[in-house]
Amino acid sequence: MSLPADLLGFSSADLAAAAAANEKEEARRKIARAVKVKTRHLMRRAKCEAVLDEVLPAVLEADCSYHVISHGDVDSLRYLRHVVKAGPLEHVSISTWCMALPDIEEVAGWLDRGLIEVVDWYVGEIFPNQYGDEMARLQKVVEVYGGRVCVARNHSKVALAANPAAGFYAVIESSANVNTNPRIEQTAIHTSRDLYEFYREFFDGLVSIHGPGDAGRVRAPARGVAAGN
Repeated sequence: MSLPADLLGFSSADLAAAAAANEKEEARRKIARAVKVKTRHLMRRAKCEAVLDEVLPAVLEADCSYHVISHGDVDSLRYLRHVVKAGPLEHVSISTWCMALPDIEEVAGWLDRGLIEVVDWYVGEIFPNQYGDEMARLQKVVEVYGGRVCVARNHSKVALAANPAAGFYAVIESSANVNTNPRIEQTAIHTSRDLYEFYREFFDGLVSIHGPGDAGRVRAPARGVAAGN
């Protein structure tokens, strides 16, 4: 049996204030957070994908790690988009279990505009059969822009980005596939050449289990073929 508020030493106003504070704390818990790890910790919060640019600096500092946790309000590809906005990239690798056609089209658009020179794609073994349209599109993107499509027993979610001429290297590790979903997901961006080369060597060594045509890297042809063709 519950006791009246006044017998517990709390007024109705006290209880109302406590309830409001609890609601505020619950809302706070559902906001994406980021922390930069180096010699200090900088906590940031993002309410949605639209303000991720406020969470992360426009230019990521070298040899730093930026850790973000979101409540399903920031999709995985958004982090790579943030890196692409900072400057052109010579190489990108995307490893994901699955992805949607709009995500592929967005990356193809970056390739078409010269924001990225080449992309290597690493997908899970379910991809060719369960994502047939997406697989066909990836093969076409590689035919036009170079790179490779590698199918493996892959459940990793990693993206690599590099512009060696500018001394820029980044690794994006995430619990999320390249898609949008309402779940809590964590992501870390590391601006480390050593970590980039560690992952690059591993992924370059993978052999596709989906036919010989996907096993090797294709040289990029001349530019000018629009995304979607």
